[in-house]
Amino acid sequence: MTWLIPPRLVLMLCIIMAVFTYFVPIRTLFVWPWQLLGLILCLVGVAMVFAIAKRFSRVETEINTFKTPLKLQTDGLFGISRNPIYLGMLIFLIGVAITCGCLAAWTGPIVFFLFANHWYIPVEETNAEASFGAPYLEYKTRVRRWL
Repeated sequence: MTWLIPPRLVLMLCIIMAVFTYFVPIRTLFVWPWQLLGLILCLVGVAMVFAIAKRFSRVETEINTFKTPLKLQTDGLFGISRNPIYLGMLIFLIGVAITCGCLAAWTGPIVFFLFANHWYIPVEETNAEASFGAPYLEYKTRVRRWL
């Protein structure tokens, strides 16, 4: 299932969240103007993802989850989280859930977290260990997976 790269999963989850919000809202959690907080989180999440994508392009390293990384990144947002792109995507999906306002929309961030934590990140960690060895293992001891 290497076709299911994280951006595709995020897009699919946004569609599912919208459908759930419209057809099975279950319970309202956020109403106007609190839903604006969701839009702010969406912007923060997107900004994080694009900042890291731009950085990867600038240093000429691989961004695809299922490909071998070329350069170890440990500073900037990588000094706070080993996975700032996934964190940005999760923040974005939390923002979408808040903007949707209903309980059913929270399936999106939960599903993304489970996929990222139990599939995407382990694949990337295995590839990074194979590519970078001891420097990556030392980095793992200093910086947490999410925050």
